[in-house]
Amino acid sequence: MTIRNVIVTGATGRQGQGFIQALLNPSNANGPTAPTYSIWAVTRDTASPAATRLLEIEKSHGNDIRIVQGDLSDSERLKQIFSQVVAEGGIFGIFIVLPYPGLGNNGGDEERQGKAIQRTSFALVDLAIDFKVEALVYSSTIPPGPDLANGVDASRLAKREIELYCKSMGEKGLNWSIVQPGIFMENFDGLMGALAVSVFSQGLQKGTEMLLVASEDIGKVAAGVIQNHERYTHKTVTVAGGSYNMDEVKKAYKEVMGKNMPAFPAILAWLALKLSVGVQHVVQDTERIYQARVSGGYPTLEEEIEAAKAVCEMQDFRTWLLKRKEKQP
Repeated sequence: MTIRNVIVTGATGRQGQGFIQALLNPSNANGPTAPTYSIWAVTRDTASPAATRLLEIEKSHGNDIRIVQGDLSDSERLKQIFSQVVAEGGIFGIFIVLPYPGLGNNGGDEERQGKAIQRTSFALVDLAIDFKVEALVYSSTIPPGPDLANGVDASRLAKREIELYCKSMGEKGLNWSIVQPGIFMENFDGLMGALAVSVFSQGLQKGTEMLLVASEDIGKVAAGVIQNHERYTHKTVTVAGGSYNMDEVKKAYKEVMGKNMPAFPAILAWLALKLSVGVQHVVQDTERIYQARVSGGYPTLEEEIEAAKAVCEMQDFRTWLLKRKEKQP
């Protein structure tokens, strides 16, 4: 039986957990000859509740998950981790997931985090080449068109720069694949979800559609890509379970949950749109992505969406809501 070591950054987050769960519980395992995977989950704090929760979730695979302490901004520590994995059988793959600032951050936060994301990713890509990693999957973001200059916020621009860096390293033997997730359906959960509902309702033009995806499905697609990396080497897939405007989102929520979707008062959304650079950028990029889709400004997008759907079946928004409802007490 072949054992494949896979390094995962962002392992305790939604995408990382979804990836690990899909990789350790494959739906398409080909009997006893199928490879098994050993996960090296890199996290800043190995004793954090999130790290403990990851081991609890995958209790039956406890021996297949190692929680490894590592600050992603520390290039020397990252090199030590790669060396350790190589000493225990080599590195088959790496799944790179890095944080995105989101609605609550200002322009300065975005710029600083964007630069940090870029430095870390470049270091990981360089290590992947140096240590002869067989497959690298990078989780990016859907750009508002194929032109890098179309980006709005610093972190989105950074992620596009990282994509370009991965692609340029293909000439040096890097077997890269890019996963571009849509807007997380989970972003409509809880207090921040109520803010997101109000901000998108107020900020987007009526009829503008968002590409939505359940975070666990991103992990499933990324796992499928790394399991079949020969098929997806030097390719980009865009992960989306469906395309919806805000009226459709709110209608589906009411039909499934039997009540109106929680939302902040319109005046608070208006203030957020006026005062928060982060909120402005999220809304502007969502608008630009939609306009690029309908105008043909991103001609390969639909093909990339279909490529992701070929990896695994994904949940639409209504299915995701039904699953959430079943879990409610």
